[in-house]
Amino acid sequence: MNQWIIHSLSLLILWTLSQNANAQSYSLKISPVSFTIEEQNFNGYTTTFTQPYKEVKKEWWRYVNARTIIFNKKTHLVLTVPAKGKETNEPLQFISQLTEQKDKKKSILRVALVKDGIPNDQLTELDKQVRYLLKDFKVDYFTTLVQEKIDIQELTVKKISREMNEYLLDNSKLQLRIEKKPEEKNELAQKLKANTGEIEKLQAKLISSQKKLAQYKHELTLIK
Repeated sequence: MNQWIIHSLSLLILWTLSQNANAQSYSLKISPVSFTIEEQNFNGYTTTFTQPYKEVKKEWWRYVNARTIIFNKKTHLVLTVPAKGKETNEPLQFISQLTEQKDKKKSILRVALVKDGIPNDQLTELDKQVRYLLKDFKVDYFTTLVQEKIDIQELTVKKISREMNEYLLDNSKLQLRIEKKPEEKNELAQKLKANTGEIEKLQAKLISSQKKLAQYKHELTLIK
């Protein structure tokens, strides 16, 4: 039985390597964008999510709340990074807008630096920070999302393995009892057969769960 499991795991690894294209994509693509809020034009960056709008909104709020002071408006957020150090006289402000497509298949996040009062020689570096902010958020969000899936799937694999081991142990005991008490052979053989049927079902569940776990672990390597 153990050799069968080892063989199945080997097949699983080969299967995973061949299924890269089927793994969910966690795109870190970020593009320049121009957009208008309250009749004011902004040049910044945009990125999309296939995750539910409410989930992205919650996680974006959590992320920026830990790093900025948030002023919440109906259509957007104004994010303020407080001034630090003697050389910095003014806080930095960003505009953030998260919208959902009409078909609800994508959420679109736009972020731009409020450039009023910022010296021209600082704009290029601060512009890079806007792009970095978006990428850092996506990496943080996607990593947490996939790691949660991995943790749940690992618990599922352990549970199935534990159940299967209990049946395997019971079968070993039944085999010994059959040898010691042949007069109970028919009754014990029925029990042995029933256990073996349950083991086969659990084996199928185990392989399915291991495939999912391997897929999630592969997805985690794509987030970088």
